[in-house]
Amino acid sequence: MLLADLPSTIDIDTVVRYGDFLSGLEVGILSHAPDGAIEYANDIARGRLGFHGLSGLGLDNTWALCEADGGHLALSELPAVKALCLGRAVRGRVVGCLLGGELHLLRMDAMPVSGRDGHVARVVTAFRDVTPPAVVQEAAEAADRAANQA
Repeated sequence: MLLADLPSTIDIDTVVRYGDFLSGLEVGILSHAPDGAIEYANDIARGRLGFHGLSGLGLDNTWALCEADGGHLALSELPAVKALCLGRAVRGRVVGCLLGGELHLLRMDAMPVSGRDGHVARVVTAFRDVTPPAVVQEAAEAADRAANQA
């Protein structure tokens, strides 16, 4: 199933009903309200982005997201923010995420979903870790070397 296969109008109850399915995917799924507050995050999203609960989480600079090269990522460049502002999907944006001190690359697609009134009711973001395997292996080997030297 592709994100684009979802109905053009979808409510948060529908997203929650599919929660078990969405948590079983190797894809992070987030649903943001129009004000940016996170309404839903599956297990992969919470683990990759380093948060457990949803209380108080929104589209802000508290996450460890950065540009793919490790540089500063402006809030306005987050795929969900762009999709909210533009009112259209943002696909294929690669951002960096610091996980355990290591830079991982996440490919994000953010899709605005219209409510019954035609206005954006939420933005659903799907992402996948696209860090090249060689980079992950190199980081693991460096961690093993550091542990053995201690």
